[in-house]
Amino acid sequence: MGSNPYSSLEPDPGSRSVPALKVSASTALVRGFRKRCPRCGERDTFVSWFQPRQACRRCELRFAKEEGGFLGAMTLNYLVAIGLWVVVLVVVVVMSVPDVPVVPLMLLSAVVLIGVPLLFYPRSKMIWAAVEFLVLQGEPEYRPPVSRDARQRELE
Repeated sequence: MGSNPYSSLEPDPGSRSVPALKVSASTALVRGFRKRCPRCGERDTFVSWFQPRQACRRCELRFAKEEGGFLGAMTLNYLVAIGLWVVVLVVVVVMSVPDVPVVPLMLLSAVVLIGVPLLFYPRSKMIWAAVEFLVLQGEPEYRPPVSRDARQRELE
């Protein structure tokens, strides 16, 4: 199990505790957009604006499954920035034809293409963590983890 990147998500085989509830795709994605853990909804998912935690403090879901696993988050961040930039570009050009203000448009483009990725960064990371979690949850060998409450009751 050491080579399986999802091994920490599997419960102890000898455990008789009640498993956590399955999370729907829409719930996981909305939680990701709100910068929360896609599995349990925990709010404390970032150490700082640019540094997500390795795993959820409540349910122990690992946010980065492997090294370089956030290439999807980078792509998502890029798509949002480019999408918003295209909308701004089209609106400004349509509203100002035939005298398109080139210098102000370039400055506005720089603001959009630098500011949006910086502001959207944490959300893109957690949305991508939600996508990875949904892929994991769809695998046949996936078992939801044992809830901490059930684990505590078992220890008492």
